[in-house]
Amino acid sequence: MKANIVIFGKSSIIAQNFINKDFCKKANIISISRSSELEVDICCDIGKLLLPQEVINISSKIKKKITYKKTIFILFSWYGGPRTVEKSEEVWSTNMHIVQNFIKLSELVLPSRIVFLSSAGALYPKNIKSYNFPETHVPFPTNSYGEQKLLSEKLLTYFSKILNINLTILRISSAFGFDSRFSDQGVINKWLYSAANNQKLKLYNSKESEINFISFKQISKSIFISLENELNGIYNIGTENSISLGELIEEIEETFNKKILVEEVNFDNRFFNIDINKFKSETGEVFKLNLRENLKSIYKSIINESTKNLNI
Repeated sequence: MKANIVIFGKSSIIAQNFINKDFCKKANIISISRSSELEVDICCDIGKLLLPQEVINISSKIKKKITYKKTIFILFSWYGGPRTVEKSEEVWSTNMHIVQNFIKLSELVLPSRIVFLSSAGALYPKNIKSYNFPETHVPFPTNSYGEQKLLSEKLLTYFSKILNINLTILRISSAFGFDSRFSDQGVINKWLYSAANNQKLKLYNSKESEINFISFKQISKSIFISLENELNGIYNIGTENSISLGELIEEIEETFNKKILVEEVNFDNRFFNIDINKFKSETGEVFKLNLRENLKSIYKSIINESTKNLNI
C-alpha cells in the first residue's frame, strides 16, 4: 500500500505485528514512540499533556517524513488492559491525554484517514448466551477500560466529522498470539504458558463460558483490509464463532496429548458473542479460529523462548 502510515504506539503487541507484515513494506511507516533506539522514530510520549509548541514540533516532524499523498493515522497506543476495573486516575488521565494529543496532531497534519482500535469485549454485555451483538447495539461498558474506549470512540467520531476526515473504528475481540515480551498475556497465552511449565490453568469463569478469540495476525490483516476497502464507521473484528472455555481446555489437552490440571477460581458465566457480518459483507473476509494450528505455533514459540532464556 503506497501511503504514509503513522503509527501511534509502536511498542504495542498489535502494532509490532502490523508493522512486520508484508503489506506494510510498500508503505511509508512513520512511528511515534515513547522511547525508541531507532533514529527514524519520532520520540513523543502522547500519554502526557503536550504543550502547544510540542504539538507543533511533533506535527512538523511528521510532515517532513511524509512522502505519499495519502496519510493514515492509526492509534494503537493505550494504557491499561481489559482487566482494568479500578477507576484509576492515572489510567484515565493517560488515555485521555493520548486521545487529546492524537486529535491535536491530526488537526495539524490532516490525515486522510484515522483508524482507532477499540474493544468489542469491553463494550457489549457478557451474560447473554444466544445473541451475537452487532455494531448497532447500544454499547454497555462494564468497567473503566470500556468507558474510556467508548468515550474515545465518541471524541474521534465528533472530531472526524468536523474536519471531514475518514474514520475507521475496529472493535477487536479477545486477542491472542505470541510476543516474547509478554509471553503469558491473554487467556490462551496464559494457559499455554502454564501448560508448557506443567502448572495449573486458572479458570476465572465457568467452563460453559464462551469467548470470541482472534489472533494478532488476523487483527493485522483486518486493519489492512479496512484500509484497502476504505471502510468508514464501526466494525466488529472477531472470528466466525466463539468457543467455550471447556472446549478450549479439551483442545489444548488433545493437541499436546497431556492432562491439564485446572484451578477453578470462580464459576461465573461469561458469554462474549459478536456479529461480524458487517465486515464480512463489505470485504468478503471471514476469520476462522484455526485453533489447533495456532495452539501449536504459540506453544512452540513459548518453549523456544524458555530454552533461549535458559541458555543465556
